[in-house]
Amino acid sequence: MEHPEDATISAAFQPSLRIDNLMPNVIIISSNNVYFYAHRHRILETSVNLFGGLFLFDQGSSPHGFLPSLHLPESGDVLNVVMHTLYGLSCTHFHPAIDTVEAALDALTKYGVSIEAHAAPRYRPLHHLLLSHAPYHPIETYALAGKYELEELAVTVSGHLLSFDLSRVTDELATKMGPVYLKRLFLLHQTRTYALKHILLSPPAPHPAPVPGCSAAAQAQLTRAWALATTQLVWDATPSLSPSSLRAALEPIGHSLACDACLLMLQQRIQEVVNAWSIVTPTI
Repeated sequence: MEHPEDATISAAFQPSLRIDNLMPNVIIISSNNVYFYAHRHRILETSVNLFGGLFLFDQGSSPHGFLPSLHLPESGDVLNVVMHTLYGLSCTHFHPAIDTVEAALDALTKYGVSIEAHAAPRYRPLHHLLLSHAPYHPIETYALAGKYELEELAVTVSGHLLSFDLSRVTDELATKMGPVYLKRLFLLHQTRTYALKHILLSPPAPHPAPVPGCSAAAQAQLTRAWALATTQLVWDATPSLSPSSLRAALEPIGHSLACDACLLMLQQRIQEVVNAWSIVTPTI
């Protein structure tokens, strides 16, 4: 088949691509003339609607031996993700943008391909592709996980949203992720904030035995210093506060303590706080 001058042949889906010991028998052509040499049986195995009805009839080869072709409205970048998904191949190395991935998910749905089945965590390249965007586009990735009810992906990605300002959730993002996943994201922030307040509520206990030179008034000073520091900490903290940052915020309380026994009680309490905070669930 002759290609237009501006045509590009896919790097992964070449005319020589052999799958199940079969050569390509159909060409998928993108809106910007990227040619993907594909296998009809592989596409039909994954589509529940004959690839959007485009394979309703057996097109066969042309009288001149040319392969049948399908012109699709999606761009080459989008179809690259679609085709790799259909074949169970990874396209992470192409670094498709998050908007491209989203358009590919919409296209896969249109062409009758189950997103849930192909984005399962184990051995599914689409899951890893989506996950690769989590550190850089967490809210967009979370919204896509919510839209397609990809539970395990949403749980993992939510851990990247602990420092996200929820006031930045637009109406479009809220609609995309849906009310269930939107509520769960807000509850994650609220639950961690409440847990931090509860953990910090109790000050260090007084040392059990009297210590010469350390009066009840001196021990009360530690309680007041704890209350002041933790009030400021809760006010400023975000759900993303790390255990090490929490420790660093509390340890300066001991700088003004002259009593070693008081300092020991403070250190024990800080360790208890850090341990408790480290086991608070960081995902939805």
